[in-house]
Amino acid sequence: MALWQKGIDDPEIKIRRYRCPQCGNYSLHIKYESFAECEEGCFITDSAVIDKLIDDKSYEGIFQEEELKYNFI
Repeated sequence: MALWQKGIDDPEIKIRRYRCPQCGNYSLHIKYESFAECEEGCFITDSAVIDKLIDDKSYEGIFQEEELKYNFI
């Protein structure tokens, strides 16, 4: 199932702190179905990897609006 089918317009999905498969920190912000950015500078562009993170519920906590505003591109 694609990210948009899982509720891409749902603010809860957009701001969850997903576990970054590159650095292991819970600092990954999934922006789109095929793009996620980590606070540590990692980028994920593989939609299959992003789908797996969402399906596995690999998240812990949520980002605050200020974090999203200043910590990401």
